[in-house]
Amino acid sequence: MSKRTTAVLLIAVVALGAMAGVAAADGHLEVGVDKDADGTSTVTVTENDSAVENATVNVSVVDAENESYAGAGEYETDANGTVDLEAPAEDVTVEVTAASGNDTVTETADLEAPDGLELDVENTDGEPVVTVTDDDTAVENASVNVTTTDENVTYVGAGNYETDENGTVTLDAPEEDVTIDVTAEYENDSVTETADLEAPEGLAVDVENTSGEPVVTVTDDGEAAENASVNVTTADGQNVTYVGAGDYETGENGTVTLEAAEENVTVDVTAEYENDTVTETVDLTVGETDEADEDESFGQLMQDFIDRLQDREGGIGAAVSDFATENNPGNAPDHAGSPGGPDDAGNGSDAGNASDGPGNAPDHAGNGNGSEQGPPDHAGPNGDDGDDANESDDDNRGPPSDVGPNGDDGDETEEDDADDAEADESDEEEEADEDDDDDADAEDSDDDDAGNNPGNGNGQGNGPQN
Repeated sequence: MSKRTTAVLLIAVVALGAMAGVAAADGHLEVGVDKDADGTSTVTVTENDSAVENATVNVSVVDAENESYAGAGEYETDANGTVDLEAPAEDVTVEVTAASGNDTVTETADLEAPDGLELDVENTDGEPVVTVTDDDTAVENASVNVTTTDENVTYVGAGNYETDENGTVTLDAPEEDVTIDVTAEYENDSVTETADLEAPEGLAVDVENTSGEPVVTVTDDGEAAENASVNVTTADGQNVTYVGAGDYETGENGTVTLEAAEENVTVDVTAEYENDTVTETVDLTVGETDEADEDESFGQLMQDFIDRLQDREGGIGAAVSDFATENNPGNAPDHAGSPGGPDDAGNGSDAGNASDGPGNAPDHAGNGNGSEQGPPDHAGPNGDDGDDANESDDDNRGPPSDVGPNGDDGDETEEDDADDAEADESDEEEEADEDDDDDADAEDSDDDDAGNNPGNGNGQGNGPQN
C-alpha cells in the first residue's frame, strides 16, 4: 500500500472520530418541571429529545431550614421518562436532579401550593352572587350556607344553597345593609368568607320647590327613571283641591313639573317604574307674599300719598285728611278736627260763620241797623260833637273797631276764623266748645257796656268804657 493511500485512510478515521464526538456532545441529559393548576408537578427526563426510562430523579428543598416539602426524595422515571410530584402544602423552592448513565443535570423550580376551595361574593349593592372554585376551577354542586353575623339582624337571603354548573349561587337583595357569613363545602373541604351587603337604592321619588311649581324627580338605583308613571292626588283628610292633581310621565331627566298650589294642600305623589312603586307625601304651600309693602310704615305711606298730590288745585288738606282717616292704623275718631281748613269744618254750618269761637261777633252785637242794643245815635264820629273829638277820643268812641261784621278788621277776622278752625282740628270737641263759650261771654259783656254807657252827658259821645 502506498504511503499516499495510508495518509488518506488516517484522515478519514480522524474525521469519523470527530463526528462521533459531536454526536456524543449533542446527546446530553435534560430535565424539566411542569406545574399543574391543582399544585401537583411533573418531572420529565430526556436525552436527544427522547424520554429516558429508569433515570434517577432526586428532589430536595433549597432552603431546608425554613421550608419543607412532603414530596422531597428520590424517584425513578417511568417509560415516559416522567415522575409525578405531589402538591406542596405551602409554596416552596426545590432542586430536581436527574442522572442517567454518566450524565447528570439539575433544575430549580418554585412549587406553589394549590388555591384549593375558594369562594367570592360580588355585586354587593344589588343581588349578591356567590362563586365557588376549587383550584381556580368552577365547582358544581358545592354546598353554600348563608347566615348573618349578628343574630339580631335578619336577612331575607339567609339559608342553604347548591352551586350550579358555573359554580354560582344568586342571593336576594337585602332590604337593609347587613353583614353575612358565606360558607362553601366541597369534597371534605370548606371555606368561609364574610361580606357586607348594601341595600340597593331602588325606586325613589323626590319633590322640590313645594312653595312654587313643584318638581317631581324619579330615580331607580340613583339613576334618572325616564317614562316613569307619576300620579298626584290630594292626601286623605284634605278639604281642599289641588289644580295639579292627575297622571304624568317623566322625561329623560326623570322629572315632572307640577302647577303651583293655589292654597296650602297635602298631596300623595306615587311613582311606578318597571313593576316597582314608591309613594311620597308632601305639603304644598302658596308662595310667600312680598312683606315689603306690609312692613312699610304709615308715615311713609302718607308721605308717598302727599308726593302724588303736589300742585293740586284748591289745596290737599281734604284729601290728606281722608287718606289719614282711612289708612291710619289708629283710625282717628269722627269728632277729630279735619286738616282741610274751614271747608272741611263745615262752611255755613254751626262750626262756620255761626261759630261761637273767638273772633266772631255775637248776633246781638250792634251793627248800626236800628238794634236796641249798641251805642245811641249821637255816639261815635257821627254825633253832634264829633268834630270836636280828637284822635285819641276816637279810640274810645263807639264799639271796638274789631267788633261786628262792619269793623275795620273784618277781613282779618275771616282769616282768623280759618286759622282757628285749623288749630281746633287737633282738639277734642269738648275743649273747643268751652273756649267758644268763654269768648262769647266776653263779647256779650263788651256789647252790654257799649249799649248801657252812652256817654257822660256833655255831648262828647264817648263810647263804652273799656
